[in-house]
Amino acid sequence: MPLLQKKLLIIIIICLFFIIGIPRFFSLNAHWSSDEARWLRRSAQFMFAVKKGEFSDTLIAYHPGVTTMWIAGLRAFFVEPGINVPNLTRARWFIGIVVWIGIGIACLLLYKLFGQWVALAGGACLAYSPLFLAQTRRVHTDALASIFILLTVLLFLCYCQNRQHHRYLVLSGISFGLAVLSKSYAFILVAWIPLCLFLLRKPQERRSNRFSSSVAEGLCFLNCIAVTVLALWPVFWTPIWGLMTLCLFGLTLILLKGIKNRRCSIVLMMVVGAGLVLICVQATQTIWHVLDRVNWAVTTPHEVEHFFLGKVVNDPGWLFYPLVLTIKSTPLMLPFVLIGCILLWKQHKHSDENAYQFRIVLALVAGIVLFTVCLSATSKKFSRYLLPAFPMLEILAAIGFVEGLRWIYIWFRFRFGTAATEKSKTTLVVLACIGFFFIQMFPVLARHPYYGTYYNLCWKVTDITKIITVGEASGLDIAANYLDQKPNANRTFVQVSPLATEFVQHYFRGFAYRSDRRMGRIPDYEVVYIRDSQIGRVPQTGTLNGELEVIITLNGIDHVWIYHLPRKEGTP
Repeated sequence: MPLLQKKLLIIIIICLFFIIGIPRFFSLNAHWSSDEARWLRRSAQFMFAVKKGEFSDTLIAYHPGVTTMWIAGLRAFFVEPGINVPNLTRARWFIGIVVWIGIGIACLLLYKLFGQWVALAGGACLAYSPLFLAQTRRVHTDALASIFILLTVLLFLCYCQNRQHHRYLVLSGISFGLAVLSKSYAFILVAWIPLCLFLLRKPQERRSNRFSSSVAEGLCFLNCIAVTVLALWPVFWTPIWGLMTLCLFGLTLILLKGIKNRRCSIVLMMVVGAGLVLICVQATQTIWHVLDRVNWAVTTPHEVEHFFLGKVVNDPGWLFYPLVLTIKSTPLMLPFVLIGCILLWKQHKHSDENAYQFRIVLALVAGIVLFTVCLSATSKKFSRYLLPAFPMLEILAAIGFVEGLRWIYIWFRFRFGTAATEKSKTTLVVLACIGFFFIQMFPVLARHPYYGTYYNLCWKVTDITKIITVGEASGLDIAANYLDQKPNANRTFVQVSPLATEFVQHYFRGFAYRSDRRMGRIPDYEVVYIRDSQIGRVPQTGTLNGELEVIITLNGIDHVWIYHLPRKEGTP
């Protein structure tokens, strides 16, 4: 590659890296969303326990969310811990940094797997994937779990590409440990690992050697996961667990040396396996309370109903996640995924490199299908639970975009000759990139900072509100800020529909209360939130026959209605 082209590519990569961060670090104080108050509270409790050395108190149930509590808890060094907008902003900022760095690492791994153009296109797709972008701006577990799952997948694929680079195997296990510490559904990936080893096996290797090496690699991978979990979850910071972690770490080093030298004896693998099983059994007993809560979350429908396909249900069923894939994706994502798979399938017999890249694509597709099917089998469903599938889909879309451009270039060269094609090559690439930006990325940017309100442009806005739950608390901060501009706002009483009250309270200077908890006076205003209206908790017209004053509309959908209630003479 010419020196000038290398410099230009470096400049493009640096610019892309900063562009990735722009939507993640601006307007972080906008719209408080569900469960963020809980994670702010849990992270403060977690960091307080760590500072006091009361490590058993870091056993806080749900998900388990350890990485979220560590990262969001870092705000304690900059602001006084509390449940307010400054704390929310700071916690979101730290989570954004981790995800930003994670996307940068993912681009470097894509460069190793597919080359520079897929890496650049993949970075752009990952940066502006609407659901992924919306979740990376929340203090929750899904964005962190998804980025660590993505890094696990890419690192493991890099290891499968060259089994001599064992650092990728170790780093993949560490990343998976971080994913498990983030959210329990990361365990779904355990079923993907052997499938990936099968798809990317070396045909020339003897079957007996292949089996023993796969077992050794699997044990090394699992050990790295266990060491990461034990080292980063303070509940295991006791002398006994410290000794067990050191033993497991030592066994991992011995096993890794054996894998490098291709001398992993059966005895060594049995010892490592027995040690791993013993530690896992003991760890399960220690954190049983968390695992019990995870089991409850998987098997119990959410207490707040869904609106799905015109019905109010607790469990929307097997159709939910396939529809989420179409509604929450960009218009070009799924078509490009299909194009990439077809083109690589047609090319896989032309060379070993094409065949290997096609098998990598099959491995990514298998991961997407695995997450979709496993999550569909659970009773509790939200759009964000499927988030790990979206980064993998975005990578496949980037492959489809690059392969599609390459196919068009070859077709032009065949049709018009090499000379004419070389002259039009730059024009073709520029036009494709401009079209990609305005169809794939600009509509997402236009939703700033309410990225959760983005819906696939192929769907009609009126159809969305009849199919799936709308909301994610978007627009409620706008309603609160509007009411804050009223005269005597700090003495204003506002009745808010039940699911929206918390999100209004964090921004409103006056007094807001739930509509299902009556006060002894007539409020000045009533606020109705679309999700309450969709599931029938509060009618869209409100419960107090107020006069409609303002409708807050985002992305063409009415999200919040504000009703004014004129006071009658003699009423308090």
